[in-house]
Amino acid sequence: MSLAQGIPLLISAGLFSSLSDSKGRKPFVLVSNIGIFLKALLMCVAVRFQWNIYIFVIFSFIDGCCGSWVTQISLAMAMVSDLTNVGKSRSFLIAMVGFMISMGYASGSFVSGFIIHQLGFTWGLAISSMTGLVPMIILYFIEETLHENKRIRFDCNIQAYFKNLIQFYIKDDPLNRTSTKWRYVLSLSAFVCIVLPRLGSFSVEIYYIMDTPFCFKPVVIGMFQTSKTIVSDSVILLGIKVLQNKLNDETIALIGSVSSVVSFIMIGVAPSTSFLIIASVIGAFGLSPLPLIRSIMSKMTPLHKQGTMYAGIAIVENICACVGSVMGSSIYSVTVNVDRGIVFFVFSSFLFLASVLLVFLILSSRQRRNGYEVIQDSVEEDSISNKYINVT
Repeated sequence: MSLAQGIPLLISAGLFSSLSDSKGRKPFVLVSNIGIFLKALLMCVAVRFQWNIYIFVIFSFIDGCCGSWVTQISLAMAMVSDLTNVGKSRSFLIAMVGFMISMGYASGSFVSGFIIHQLGFTWGLAISSMTGLVPMIILYFIEETLHENKRIRFDCNIQAYFKNLIQFYIKDDPLNRTSTKWRYVLSLSAFVCIVLPRLGSFSVEIYYIMDTPFCFKPVVIGMFQTSKTIVSDSVILLGIKVLQNKLNDETIALIGSVSSVVSFIMIGVAPSTSFLIIASVIGAFGLSPLPLIRSIMSKMTPLHKQGTMYAGIAIVENICACVGSVMGSSIYSVTVNVDRGIVFFVFSSFLFLASVLLVFLILSSRQRRNGYEVIQDSVEEDSISNKYINVT
């Protein structure tokens, strides 16, 4: 089911996010919402009438073709970029969006267990599908964030689509000499080195804390995971807001990455539950680089290419989601008989590499102006349509 959703997501998430630069954000947010709604509704019907379990693969495929959560996250970030000026406020608001998404995920996971226990899977899926209608209703009343005069003209050219998707990483921006391809490459590479171990750890952490010396019961695991998510998201939001008074985004991201390195090493050697909790608290700020890196890349990108830039991040994030869990489970299964903590040491090496990349990003940012340099009353040639568009 993961592959049935993940493979079409590689195309749909990137395509929809890129198209949003020309057609607006709302239509593609709606498409992704419809996919999620249909998946939940069809699964509800399938459970109620006891359809063959393999038909669930089709439901996941439909969700993947509609863009699913990957498109929603990338377009939510693009909408924040549309509404904010280049600066620290954008970084904080992107972190705020991430906070709300994470809170929604944690709340849904927590509440769904009680609903299924009290009412069963059918009602749980029915309530899930009805809940999916809410954002579509809210979306109707939200104004489009990308106005007509800021959009590009798009010709249906697949070659141009892929060219624009990778343009940030192979070609320097002629309008901003400090927004170089190397800064994009460093940012995206650091993003990958953080997302992979983070997603990989989710797939093995449950098995790790169920074993000795922790021996967590299922109820305790749920409470521990939910509490850790809430504390982490709160610390990230508050920490970014406070640290922005003295530090730039790159430095704050480095602090978060280093805290993850320390946390993962401590988890790998944790001899007791109290030590595990301390390690988790130290790593509470560890996911802060993700919204900050998104913000860093957004600030280097002109308004009419925000969707395309976020499309590239969405594709990479989806690949990491598919690879991370498999990688984590594979490493754990191979090394568990030697030392259960080895998997976390491997993950910490990825995070250490991300820290090194962020150091290079900090060094390069010293030569960078704060914000995207816009040339007034000028035009540029856009490679999607090969036509001139106004960028002011």
